[in-house]
Amino acid sequence: MRTNPVEKIIDTLRGDHPVTDVRICQRSVMVKSKRLGLAYLFPRDASSNEKRNQIRGCGSLTKLGAKELSAYALSDDLTEASVGVAAINSLIDIEEKKVQVRNGKKSLYERCAGKRVAMVGRFKFAEELKKLCAHLDILELHPSPGDLPAGAADDVIPLAEVVIITGTTLINGTFTHIADLTKNAFVSMLGPSSVISPVLFEYGIDEICGSRVIDDEMVIRFVSEGGSFGDLSGVEQIVLSREDNN
Repeated sequence: MRTNPVEKIIDTLRGDHPVTDVRICQRSVMVKSKRLGLAYLFPRDASSNEKRNQIRGCGSLTKLGAKELSAYALSDDLTEASVGVAAINSLIDIEEKKVQVRNGKKSLYERCAGKRVAMVGRFKFAEELKKLCAHLDILELHPSPGDLPAGAADDVIPLAEVVIITGTTLINGTFTHIADLTKNAFVSMLGPSSVISPVLFEYGIDEICGSRVIDDEMVIRFVSEGGSFGDLSGVEQIVLSREDNN
């Protein structure tokens, strides 16, 4: 079995920085260290008996360094894992010469035109994309009408020419298995939880489309008041591609 990519990413983090703020909000997690890092927060399933456990060290997380908090990303507890990924995003070095400041969705539309596409996690633009590609399969943990259950991944993903993966797969531990199914496809990771790290190229990712906070105050206020990533202002879209990093 391959090494967990999150573990490898943590190993690449250089230096450390004090954690000055941790917020676990309605739909997302924010960690402030060198910069403000974001990650998605999985909702609790109200139909189950699942309970949110108390976060390890809660009340004292700002006494930790960002690298130590990043290790939470390896937790089986999804909330702790979200805190860890947000901490990684708050600390990771982004080489300016290797990223492009652009919305990766536009080039993704061009790449998907006329192709068979698998989308892991339903994105807001799914219906728009469906009009462009030859066939679109949407895999979801909690499928809506027309979506496929996540368990169909083994049958669907190997058939795809383009695979779009949500960055939340780094949080819930599904990334490595999904990546292993994408041998012949162009693979794009998308969303604010995406970690802008070339380590992911080793796992078959071709393009990482994430975001970087440029207005901390605006983002903290919006997310703290229950805002969702899809409507988030105060960030810029950035893309790290394998092609530009060879």
